[in-house]
Amino acid sequence: MADMTHEDIERIWNAFSHYIPERSKTDGAVDFINTLRDIGVEDKELKASSDYDPKLEEAVNSVYANDDDENEYGDDGELVY
Repeated sequence: MADMTHEDIERIWNAFSHYIPERSKTDGAVDFINTLRDIGVEDKELKASSDYDPKLEEAVNSVYANDDDENEYGDDGELVY
């Protein structure tokens, strides 16, 4: 697994997302999240990065849309990443 935190993901996304045309940002974000997932970045870190940027949130929701564990809640009723 790649050792990366959601802060690292946010920093990388912020470094290059300004160069992507607005109409292509969601597709770019999906590819970015898929690539990070493919290299072994932990799912909880990828999901936590969705709090940073609306395009990352869309991407994470898209990538994890079919996962059974998408809606895991803790004892306090809060969503667990």
